[in-house]
Amino acid sequence: MTDTPANTTTVSTATTPRPIADVWSRSGSKYRVRAILLLLVDILLFGCVGSFAFWLRTGVRFALAHDGYLDYLSYAFSTVPIIQNSDTRVSLGSLLLEPISVQDVPMQIPIFGLLMAALIAIPILVAILYRFWSSLPFIAIVAFLAVMPWLAVTLFFSCLLASVPPFRTRFRFVSALLGLVPAVIYLTLAWYGTSEEVTGEIDPIDRMKFIAPWVLAMVSAAAVFALVLMIAKIVDYRPGAIAPLLALMLGLPVLLFETYVGRDELYFRLLKSMFQGHFADTNAAIDLNQAVREAWHRHPHPRPSLEAVRETVATRWLFELNADIEPHRSALVRHQQEMADRVDWFLRYFPRSRYAVAALVLKARALDMRVDPGEFRRTRWIRFYDEFPNSASRETWRLVSENARDSPLGAVAHLRLAQLDARDGDVERALSRLDQLIVQHDGPGAHPSTSHPPGDALLAVLSRDAPEAGLRLPLGRTLLIAHRLRDWLTSNRDPIHGYAPLCGGRSSQGEFRFGLLDLDPRSEFYAENLERLRDGYAYSQLADNLCLEIARVSSPLERRIALLADCVDRFADRDAAAEALYRLAVALREDRRLSQSDEVLRRLLREHPASIWAKEATLLQGVRTAWNDGSEPLTREKG
Repeated sequence: MTDTPANTTTVSTATTPRPIADVWSRSGSKYRVRAILLLLVDILLFGCVGSFAFWLRTGVRFALAHDGYLDYLSYAFSTVPIIQNSDTRVSLGSLLLEPISVQDVPMQIPIFGLLMAALIAIPILVAILYRFWSSLPFIAIVAFLAVMPWLAVTLFFSCLLASVPPFRTRFRFVSALLGLVPAVIYLTLAWYGTSEEVTGEIDPIDRMKFIAPWVLAMVSAAAVFALVLMIAKIVDYRPGAIAPLLALMLGLPVLLFETYVGRDELYFRLLKSMFQGHFADTNAAIDLNQAVREAWHRHPHPRPSLEAVRETVATRWLFELNADIEPHRSALVRHQQEMADRVDWFLRYFPRSRYAVAALVLKARALDMRVDPGEFRRTRWIRFYDEFPNSASRETWRLVSENARDSPLGAVAHLRLAQLDARDGDVERALSRLDQLIVQHDGPGAHPSTSHPPGDALLAVLSRDAPEAGLRLPLGRTLLIAHRLRDWLTSNRDPIHGYAPLCGGRSSQGEFRFGLLDLDPRSEFYAENLERLRDGYAYSQLADNLCLEIARVSSPLERRIALLADCVDRFADRDAAAEALYRLAVALREDRRLSQSDEVLRRLLREHPASIWAKEATLLQGVRTAWNDGSEPLTREKG
């Protein structure tokens, strides 16, 4: 009799249902299969979120397909980016600047905010609803597909706090908020570690744009916690509560990006970053010194002096920097070809993009790029320039001029085409292009206001910069060069030689003779060729311009001042007189002879008031006045 109650108690305990705490609490096979399938769907959707996050930074849809993925990942795992912010692809502050800056495209704020909310909230929710081990694939996606390894490490601890006793609470929303704490700490520390270096020169009001995405991410994550956990409670923790919201959190940033930003924006920004990276100034002194020591040690006895070897190695490097002969094609030539191919790809897929013309400008400038040999010999810096156009870029500049006549991009295209036309001897076409450029961009009403009308504050905030912004094409310098070239062409048709001193051509014997416009001012032999040209056309109409050019590139400063003063005295009634006065005033200012410089400027304004150099003199005087007042001068770049 005493056994029966005991047995009854045992049976009753065994049949008592366990409380439903998460998705795996139901042990039925149909529930397990459904939970696994929906978990796989969640993993797939979250993989798309991670891939979208990586694509926004690189333009590569699948991280594992990236050519430099392992290097990218190993660098991302290092502590250097967080501490020093040395790579824009890793640090959070730089993520908002490159490739698409939230300052230029404010719509990136909600896109990044919602994206980060999904990356942070979903693994924590999976840890709560599916248990901690189920969140590990999501953490791996953040680390290896989104390539945000430090965020993945943070989420590992977030998921632990949210789902593992003793931190887990019965009130799931509190557990989720507790799991959010490491993410908040991570965002805060990462931001403070990079904010000054990334946004140190940005207006304090605009800095709010760089804080807003992370605030939005935290608020959105908390809202997602509340919504998903409420749905899970209503359906009694059956699987499927996460997938619909995860699809929404993926679809909404993608929809916003496609509608208000566009893929062409991303790929153009990547094009511009590639251009800046390929043609960035580089200090080659350390590598050159190492190459010189190695070459000296390899040299048989008796060895020459180290300086002789240095000169030989430097000369060889200069040849290799510009070589276009297989198998010694230089990095410059390869980069030019790569830029041209990438721009052609961009135009093939985005022919109607607002950035199509700007992309053409990048291609044309890449084709015009050269290495400054004089700068390399003087300072061991590899510096690039594109002011002396290459005939290979003519067709690209022509497309720019036809599609952007009234923009600064069109102004640069007209100038480059005029330079090429003049070098080819087609003076009439060159003058036509220059006249059109000057009328459109330096005449009355040439610079219409681009400000938004009153009441359009929201439009002003959401508007994007013009396509040419950030291409480093100063309109003032373009106009100065255009005026100078036009003055040369209109004032120097020689009664005997015609335009040969300026544009070159063939002599009576049929041999080609170069002209002033054929000479690259950055060439190591520019001064020598100028003297040869002056000696060949000593009494031509261009003699004053040739003497001025020789004086302008002369050194040291005292000799330059003397030669410029001689030009002013000898050619007071010639077309080079205004520029000679301006160059002399600038040289005197460099020599700290300010009173003499001001006197020369006053003479320039008095004798040549309609010249472009009189306008430059006015700007130069404004600089002097600003400095005397103790204020900061604001001037455009000089030619």
